[in-house]
Amino acid sequence: MNRFIIIACAGLLGSTAARVPAEAPHLQDLQQFSDAFARLAASVKPAVVAIKTEKEIGGQGQQGGPANEFFRGHPLFRMPEEQEGGIQEGLGSGVIVSPDGYILTNNHVITSGRRGDDAVADRIVVEMADLRSFEAVVVGRDPNTDLAVLKITDDNDLPFLVFGDTDELDVGEWVVAIGNPFGQLHTVTTGIISALGRANEGLTDYEDYIQTDAAINPGNSGGALVNTAGELIGINTAIVSRSGGYQGIGFAIPVDLADKIMQQLIDHGEVRRGLLGINIDNVSAQMAEALGLDSRKGVLVTSVMEDLPAAAAGLKAYDVIREVDGHPTDNRAALRNQIAHTPPGTKVHLKILREGKERSYTVELASLEEANATAGHSEPRETQELGMTVQDLTPELAQRMGLEEESGVLVSRVQRASEAARAGLRPRDLIVEIDRKQVRSVRDYEAALEKAKGTALVMIRRATPNGIRTDIVALRLPD
Repeated sequence: MNRFIIIACAGLLGSTAARVPAEAPHLQDLQQFSDAFARLAASVKPAVVAIKTEKEIGGQGQQGGPANEFFRGHPLFRMPEEQEGGIQEGLGSGVIVSPDGYILTNNHVITSGRRGDDAVADRIVVEMADLRSFEAVVVGRDPNTDLAVLKITDDNDLPFLVFGDTDELDVGEWVVAIGNPFGQLHTVTTGIISALGRANEGLTDYEDYIQTDAAINPGNSGGALVNTAGELIGINTAIVSRSGGYQGIGFAIPVDLADKIMQQLIDHGEVRRGLLGINIDNVSAQMAEALGLDSRKGVLVTSVMEDLPAAAAGLKAYDVIREVDGHPTDNRAALRNQIAHTPPGTKVHLKILREGKERSYTVELASLEEANATAGHSEPRETQELGMTVQDLTPELAQRMGLEEESGVLVSRVQRASEAARAGLRPRDLIVEIDRKQVRSVRDYEAALEKAKGTALVMIRRATPNGIRTDIVALRLPD
């Protein structure tokens, strides 16, 4: 085996005729395999670009600190040390996806890279393989999927990659990753698809990653993952690593999702997400047995929100959604992504199982953003006497915090040494009862406090590493 590896590598240095004897057809196969990858890399590289960013920061640059902080947040975007004069520089990758200069990249490539700081860089420069450079304009970005779209020119002659069909991908397929790791422009690495549909990684709100073992490192972020036909199948986004470098597990956003986000950003400047108005969970083995299901296929409806499309269509708790528009729903994350990435106003066809009988429903999706904005006075309310701020638990917040089955008001801020702090309340606690009265909204919360006297018993739900815990705290009220 080692002998073949040495000969194959040597074959890259010269022609097939000079290096491979005619009586060794197996070596000719190896050479053809090698030549195919070389041609693939040459055809794809011109459409993969380097993205350099500059952002002014207050004070003098601090050497080293931001880069370490960045690697904890976004492991594929290289942030060099801050320069004297308060200019923070960054380097990532991007992919040209149209001849007139639209570029797909990651949102974190064009922002500061610090957690909690989502401000766009002051200057974004795109450098191509042929040494041309352009100053880019941000068309739109979506932090919820970590995608962004740039525009560099109105010329119609740029090299670009065509999109592959991610529905046809299989685990074990060969893939090629191209980007700018550690500033090494247009680096090409190969590997296979290790897994599909990876979610729950905690990187973004909506996850459906392609996992690959093609070597990708800081600086690859926003670069291309292509199949052996030279088609774009993913945007390289993150790695699993204890060191900040390559350790064999990388994630790419599938191009079908990236295409949907890109089109909305180009058309609207923002992403408009659909909403069914249900809380959902995977079907466990115990739940399948209790419901008399023949398998764990589908997604369980745990509750239906009032005045939203699912309730109007007739869906109920304990329904099991098996298909959406003819496509099987395998798990909670896949269903959530499919609905969220379908525009509001679209009619979707659901096939569900209820009490052993199959039913069909057509539901017109609402707007997630509008539902969040109007969900029961969702503006934060501050109770100065108690020293805490609360807000309604919107569907988006519930999904983000793993509280989909709950209703109540969320504690968003607690002042130090306040009555709320003394009672043991914390930010991210969910208040569900006050003096045994259910609290579903800020309105309920304010009404319950008006009736309470002396000390109120407050029931809360709190997320812990072992799941959601219920506590009751005693909150002393002002006289």
